[in-house]
Amino acid sequence: MDRRSLISLAGLYPVFALLPGLSRAEGGQTPGSKQLILAGEHGYEQQSIRNLEAGATIDARNASFIVANSRNTDPGAMMGCDEGTLPVNRYPVVIRNCPGVHFIGGRFDGQVPLTSDWRDTYCNSAALLVRDGTANATIEGVRVRRCWDAIRFAEQADGFRLKGCWFSEVRDDAVENDYLLSGIVEDCLFDGCFSGISVDPASNDDRDGTGQTVLIDRTLIRMHSFLSKGEITHQAPIKAVDRSPRLRITGSVFALASANMRGFRRLERTWRLAIESRDNVLLWLPDEPIPSALPMPPSGFRVLTGANAREYWNKAHILWVAAHQNVARFSDEAL
Repeated sequence: MDRRSLISLAGLYPVFALLPGLSRAEGGQTPGSKQLILAGEHGYEQQSIRNLEAGATIDARNASFIVANSRNTDPGAMMGCDEGTLPVNRYPVVIRNCPGVHFIGGRFDGQVPLTSDWRDTYCNSAALLVRDGTANATIEGVRVRRCWDAIRFAEQADGFRLKGCWFSEVRDDAVENDYLLSGIVEDCLFDGCFSGISVDPASNDDRDGTGQTVLIDRTLIRMHSFLSKGEITHQAPIKAVDRSPRLRITGSVFALASANMRGFRRLERTWRLAIESRDNVLLWLPDEPIPSALPMPPSGFRVLTGANAREYWNKAHILWVAAHQNVARFSDEAL
């Protein structure tokens, strides 16, 4: 394609090849290259990126996407999330076979229903899906809200690094790592999620993460209650099973929001899987006393409750947002 044809295409598509060596994602195929720029409003159009050269950069700092998993606004027993006429975009950005990729920025605005029951809203979805040979990926400075899962690391995406990302109003997992991969979650804000980080392979019995490690460093995780199986509740910050990766938790804050939260057994497993724990805070946000059955954290966690816990979270939240001005904002939130 000559330069004049490329410029003409740039006027029609929101993904641009702007500099020598940059590539434009088109039709799910991306030729080998070191840099890719995504820009503009992508709406409901999926961007499927694959086969970039090892260590490539995807710059999405000026790109925005819609994530939508339901074909109607209020899925229920009579009309599930796969019925209706609304457009869906369950996986707005999919990255395949891009080892060592560095994905920067991007704003994902969700249209996932927030008030319907979890099981009726369960049409699987993730704002950003990393898979199929994309090992050692760095995902940095991404803003996601009102999604199902915010980011999912799937098969052959081991060694991931999630850095400086802000996820909010997450109906399911802020981070799904159900392939039990080693990785790092650092300096992130998960502000209102049903489940924080999932390392639960469910019925996939062939997966064993006992030899893997996930580091959670300087990360703020606040749980938020949604309607799930007829009850307003939330899961544990880490959704773990016995064969989940070992955990290193440092300098992080876990905030529990509901007195009738689920996941006590998962919470107990989280503490048991922690091979390192230091400089952390567990916040019990309700005014109700901590239930006697709630598994308490290991050494390395300070525990605050009620008004003191809410004050601590509010200050930590403000400080994180102020320190990350490079992360994209939505027009209806403070800059």
